Amino acid sequence: MKLILDANVIAKWFIEEENTDKAIEIRDQFVKGKLTIVEPTLLIYELGNVFWKHPAKSPEDVELDFKALFDLGIEFLDIAKPEVLGTIHETARSLGITFYDATYVTVAMKEGCTLITADEELQKKVRGHVEVELL
Repeated sequence: MKLILDANVIAKWFIEEENTDKAIEIRDQFVKGKLTIVEPTLLIYELGNVFWKHPAKSPEDVELDFKALFDLGIEFLDIAKPEVLGTIHETARSLGITFYDATYVTVAMKEGCTLITADEELQKKVRGHVEVELL
């Protein structure tokens, strides 16, 4: 199974929140080689923003968290290509979602992935356009 997890799911690997246990189970299945995870490079910046907003995260914590993320060996896809960005824009407009969210949706469509999100509104908006599951 090939998955793409949006930033709010991966953030749960580093910040204890509702459904952290489910997010960690997905990570553990990836580590065991039972599934594949691909992510757009956008994830790095969205995750950085989550860390920046979290009052308990120090720069040292953030560095360690990113090191742990990169050490997992997740494939990061470069989305900085005009044709990909144009498709993301089209997806955002047609589904009425943010460009950020449309990035994950577009990658899911192009890579044949299931999108895992903790955002119920996003799940509702993209259902029927891409395979999506709510965490």
